[in-house]
Amino acid sequence: MRNLENSRPTIRIIVIASCLAAIALTGAAVAADAGVQQSVTSGAESRSAVVAEGIAQITGLAISPLLVLVGLGWYDFAQLGGSAATVALPLHANPWLLMPCTAVLALALSKKILAPAIPLPIRKVLDAAEYLEAKLSALVAAGVLLPTIIATMAAATEPDPSTGAQIAGLSAMLGGASSEAWILYALLVPAAIAIFLSVWISFHVIDALIVLSPFAIVDTILVALRGSVLGILALAFFISPFVALALCLPLIGLSFLFAGWCVRLDLFALCVATDLLFTREMTAHMPPKPARTFLAARGYGAPIRTMGYVEPVLRGVRFTYRPLFVLPKRTLELDVAHPTLVCGAIWSTLCDGQTTRGVVAFPPRYSSNAKRIADCFSATLREGFLLRKWRGLRGALATILTGPRIADEAHTRTL
Repeated sequence: MRNLENSRPTIRIIVIASCLAAIALTGAAVAADAGVQQSVTSGAESRSAVVAEGIAQITGLAISPLLVLVGLGWYDFAQLGGSAATVALPLHANPWLLMPCTAVLALALSKKILAPAIPLPIRKVLDAAEYLEAKLSALVAAGVLLPTIIATMAAATEPDPSTGAQIAGLSAMLGGASSEAWILYALLVPAAIAIFLSVWISFHVIDALIVLSPFAIVDTILVALRGSVLGILALAFFISPFVALALCLPLIGLSFLFAGWCVRLDLFALCVATDLLFTREMTAHMPPKPARTFLAARGYGAPIRTMGYVEPVLRGVRFTYRPLFVLPKRTLELDVAHPTLVCGAIWSTLCDGQTTRGVVAFPPRYSSNAKRIADCFSATLREGFLLRKWRGLRGALATILTGPRIADEAHTRTL
């Protein structure tokens, strides 16, 4: 049972990638005709410009899926005549899809604006809800727009019709296409999905950091950073598709480079978000069952934020995990000279009191069970900085509010 639970993140990743691939293959059959007509009739636009435009669109869609879907959808809706359109509206420009997406986007923007005024416990729950919404909206936006972008790029890169080869949609290809067409789509579909996933997980880490950060000013800076990147990319796109491509290539390369770190942080944020949103508590599983944890620092023989299970041993803790989520289990024996469980505002961390270095981080589901976990690992229980300050502030306010009443009672007893 524990093996199945430990492999769930891998199953989620495989399922999402398979869904995106299926959406791209099946949806391109519908979108290919419109994309092919556009690429054929725009004779002034070169094939390389269409490819550059497609890569830039995929990158922008991955940076902020819901915002790009809503913006591009309403733009195409207006370009096609709005409610008086004489042609069938594409799915991404259909008001029945755009109106709920616009409402969700407006709620998310309102929450970002009002975040500094929202108390921390409520803000963290709203951050968790927005984090899960970002995952769902990315899947919807990719399923709606990726097939059209892939079909347009494929049509532009096919042989010129003047040479005798006919440009056809994916539906025609499936009925008897040339080997070149099959190779073209076999390369474009996984490449587009790989670019989207790598860029999306790299920028989605901003949503993960917002869930993990207790400071509203940090959230504002992260959101402004993502908005600035998307705005610069949009400005470059209007100047020239090649300028946008020149900006996208470094982003794509860095995304592939940091994707592994982003996935590990995203899994930690997902665990924290679900615990906060659904108020999950683990009161019966500790001890004796090993607790789900994440490595809290580098230098232990595995990357930081590696997900696994921890249990106490004679000279420290035993951390068990699966490399890449599917490889055979590995076990790390971590020495902890003076174990100390630091209870933070959102999650708790088991540290070595002698070096004050974090060892493993427990998700919020274990926060209500901190005393039992500390006893299990023979650790000293200590409150974190933010939690101490919060309790001190609450105590000071309580003293101010109840001080006069207590003084009056003491005076009455004296009399």
